[in-house]
Amino acid sequence: MLFFCSRSQGLTKKRVGTLDMMYGAMELLTKFFEKPQINTTTAMALPVQVAIYVPPSSRSVIPLKVKQMQVLDVFQYDTRLNFVHWKDTHDPSLRSWNRAPAAVCRGLASGKLQFQPYFLPVCGSSPPGNLEISFVPVIKTFALPDGQSLTNVKASSKTFRQPVLSSVLPPATVSHVSAAHWKHFWSLALTSVQRNVGYRLIVGCIPNRQFLHFINPQVFDSPLCPVCQSAPYISHHLLFHCPTKEKIWQEVIFEFLWPTTSINDIKEALLSLDFSNIWYCQLAGITPYRIVLISLSQIWLAHVIFIFDKTSIHHTAIMATIRSNICQTTIEEDKCHSLQ
Repeated sequence: MLFFCSRSQGLTKKRVGTLDMMYGAMELLTKFFEKPQINTTTAMALPVQVAIYVPPSSRSVIPLKVKQMQVLDVFQYDTRLNFVHWKDTHDPSLRSWNRAPAAVCRGLASGKLQFQPYFLPVCGSSPPGNLEISFVPVIKTFALPDGQSLTNVKASSKTFRQPVLSSVLPPATVSHVSAAHWKHFWSLALTSVQRNVGYRLIVGCIPNRQFLHFINPQVFDSPLCPVCQSAPYISHHLLFHCPTKEKIWQEVIFEFLWPTTSINDIKEALLSLDFSNIWYCQLAGITPYRIVLISLSQIWLAHVIFIFDKTSIHHTAIMATIRSNICQTTIEEDKCHSLQ
């Protein structure tokens, strides 16, 4: 949390959204890392990559294995003079790190790598002091943008959260949705799948093979759609333009909506949550947007089953499920109206 370069090594299994907000809050604070005086025990508990850095004048690269090292792996503590120093490069305990310790040692000796200002003092002898691990000296150097010391500020979590949220740019697609349409969307009585797939479509979080191929081509060897094998597998293709999905939407339009409605009309309505252009429904007792959201969720479920269970996508089976869900929704709404 305190040191930027070490964040990728810890807390990797925690909630990403929560961590992003915490890291964002840390980056908004002013830091003066030249001032803190940490003790030797705290220094030995640090990751090595926090203790050293590459100066701007150097082209040196820190070995990858250094990211896994703690200071105590390559340094030792002199109890008599109360300072830490580099282990002998022939020390047997360094063999598991291969050549990385020697490379760092040479870099420090040549000046291509340097110690961080807060780590440098512990490399010289000093009088014995408090030997408990403490990052209080580091935290005391943090300040808010207005200059207030972090240790003297009494503020709610909301105060810190607001500048973090204001510094994050939302996806461009979200700006197309008005506050009124968002409010209406969250007020709808939808299933978790219907709401989730609609929300993910708007914010651009539908998983797709093109993205997976980009980040891990060894596992996902092709960016093409696994269903039709003829087009890049992006979210809009997955849900709307794959030939099988297009056929489903065309049948939904023909059976439930106004015949001149197009797939692009449906897509634009979902991305903006503005269904004013899809106003007509051939079936009494249900609104057009419910038909659209039910159809979208069933297409998504069919695709998930295809990916994980290798069950072929048949438009007739999906249409039967859509009809069943629409009929069930109509019956439930009729019951609600009769109770009123």
